[in-house]
Amino acid sequence: MSFDAIVVLGAALAPGGGPGPALAERIAAGAEAFARGLAPVVVMTGALDAQIMCDRAVALGVPREAIRLEPTALTTRTNAVACAQLLSPPKRVLVVTQPYHRRRAVAAFRKVGFEAEAYEFASRRNSVKQRLREIAARAHYRWRGWI
Repeated sequence: MSFDAIVVLGAALAPGGGPGPALAERIAAGAEAFARGLAPVVVMTGALDAQIMCDRAVALGVPREAIRLEPTALTTRTNAVACAQLLSPPKRVLVVTQPYHRRRAVAAFRKVGFEAEAYEFASRRNSVKQRLREIAARAHYRWRGWI
C-alpha cells in the first residue's frame, strides 16, 4: 500500500527538551515507515516538537529534504487540520501514533478529508491511564463533531 505522506504526531517532550518516551517511539516508527518506502514525505506535526522530531528523524536516516514541518498543532484535531492545509488537497496518509490513540487520530484525519490509515508498530506506551484518557477524548471529539 502506497501513501502520499507519513504523518508523525507530536507528543510530550522530556524535561531536558528532547523527545519523551511516546514521542521517541513515534519518531522511530515514522523513520521505519519511511525506510520501508511507504511514502516519499514525512510530516512532523506539533507546535513545540516539530523541529526536535525532524532532527531525531534525520539522525535515524530520514533525509532532511523528505521532511516537512507543521509547527503549530497542539491537539490531535489541530494536527489533522494543519496537515490538511500543508498537504492541500488532502491526500492518502499514514498516521503514526501509539495504539491507544490510533482510532481517534485516524478518525480526525479522515474527518478533514484525508484517506488515513494507522501505522502499526509495537509500543510500550499503553497504560490504563492513557487508555482511560483516550476514552474521554474520543467522546469529546465525537461530541464536537471532530470525528
